[in-house]
Amino acid sequence: MQIKFSSTKEIFETLDKMTETSQIIKNVTTAVHKEAKNKAKKHFIKGTLHRNILMKTKGGAGIVWIADDDMLVSWRGKRINYATFVLFGTRPHLICPKNRKYLRIFSKLDRFRFDNKCVHHPGYKGDDFLHKAARKVFENLDKLVKNAF
Repeated sequence: MQIKFSSTKEIFETLDKMTETSQIIKNVTTAVHKEAKNKAKKHFIKGTLHRNILMKTKGGAGIVWIADDDMLVSWRGKRINYATFVLFGTRPHLICPKNRKYLRIFSKLDRFRFDNKCVHHPGYKGDDFLHKAARKVFENLDKLVKNAF
């Protein structure tokens, strides 16, 4: 069996006709989850970010997301998931201790050091690894659909 798609509309029309749609969705969601975890490795392997990349499938839907567990930081008076900064980057800014006397800073020697002064963060371009993972999986959608049969 060979399946080729020329448009997104054609993909959805084909999926609607298949009884194996839930298995295809599970395969695609699992593949995106695995790829996202793989791409996240350069951002602290086995750390909180890596651990919080989760997935769920139910019936005809699947989702991959980054949970908030132990990842909320204060930003402009709100509590947000710091994955936002990893995915989309930050501008250069100052980081100062607020509720503690010292900042705990990860050093290049794989150790922590403590500093009671503000530090200048140079900014970060961002790495939208979650969308990159989804794009990579959807480029190989034909293989995932074939594996469902």
